[in-house]
Amino acid sequence: MSSVKTRFSGFGQAVREKAGNDAAAGEPRPSSSGAGVHKPGAALAGIVNSVNERVSEVERRLAEAGAENDDLKAELSRLRALQAAHPEEDRRRLLFLTPDRVVDLLPRDRSDAAFAGQQFQDLLDDVATHGQNDAITVRAAPDGMFEIAAGRRRLEVCRRLGCEVLARVRDLDDGAMLRIQYSENERRADVSPVDRARWFASVRERVKGTSKQLAAQFGIDPSTLSLYFRLARFPSEVLERLVDPGKLSMLPARRIMEAYESDEPAVMARMLAALDGLSKAHGVHVDAAAQVDAILRAAENNGGQKPKASPSPGRRHVVHGHRRIGTLNRNGRHWIFRFATDVSDDEVQALTTRLEAPTDSAEVSANVVSGGTEPKQRGTEKEGRAA
Repeated sequence: MSSVKTRFSGFGQAVREKAGNDAAAGEPRPSSSGAGVHKPGAALAGIVNSVNERVSEVERRLAEAGAENDDLKAELSRLRALQAAHPEEDRRRLLFLTPDRVVDLLPRDRSDAAFAGQQFQDLLDDVATHGQNDAITVRAAPDGMFEIAAGRRRLEVCRRLGCEVLARVRDLDDGAMLRIQYSENERRADVSPVDRARWFASVRERVKGTSKQLAAQFGIDPSTLSLYFRLARFPSEVLERLVDPGKLSMLPARRIMEAYESDEPAVMARMLAALDGLSKAHGVHVDAAAQVDAILRAAENNGGQKPKASPSPGRRHVVHGHRRIGTLNRNGRHWIFRFATDVSDDEVQALTTRLEAPTDSAEVSANVVSGGTEPKQRGTEKEGRAA
């Protein structure tokens, strides 16, 4: 594994150089030279399973059949649709690879639950019936192998079906590999905050640089990254018992960690007992949302006694959609909400309008102020835009 750490040292340098700059918009552009750059040109030479060549092969087989063959016709139609969806240059980078030629050296970003359950079965059934139309992203690696950046569930589906996986080969350096991996999961609703937190913790172990520099590389707020590092310590014993860890959203996970850090042995025992109780009552039909609710109540319930105060009871970062939108502060009997500097004036006005709506105020209070009584008075102001 030492070779992996050495290979990622180039990304650490990139993080330090990029700190202070705005995160690049859109899909990352890889550098064309330097350490950590993998070029597919040499690896592609002699490979005869590109999309273009597969079309020619299926056309030949269909002509040799000398009769109607619905399966070959369907495959040819799918391949031609892939050709039509990509320019000629891109088609030459679309390859059919056997899954054993694809390795995964990046930090683990998904729990085992992502490769089981109904959603994964639906994906497997769809690929088995209609074929794989969305390519995974890889870069060429030594000895004719390929390293995956995005598409791990599709790769696992093809592995289980015993079929080739459609892959797009790109010139990617180490930093681009990590950014693509992060970007893919950022678009998925089923990736739990704890999975993402553990991924960030693994990245931090591989690269050098401060948390602020790492946050700048991935375009997130440093306080959000700090929260992820905290969530990375979420107890595995509890997470592994959840039927769907994706149901554990940011706010409940953060509240559980606040309670857990105050008294780890006692809180752990209560959460495991709550999960045992649900399993005994419902067996294999236990509800994922009910599990999350049960461990949250168990974590914050201290035998009827008042829970221990969190380290910062009067200050809380408010995160929505993995983006910090502001900070809630207590000033005496008043609560003041300070919006983050990247929240636009239009967004501030829209949220203020919602807060003024009588039908929404209770809901907003419940979502923003967790585990306490409703504030008697609130104020809002924009944080100063310091240079």
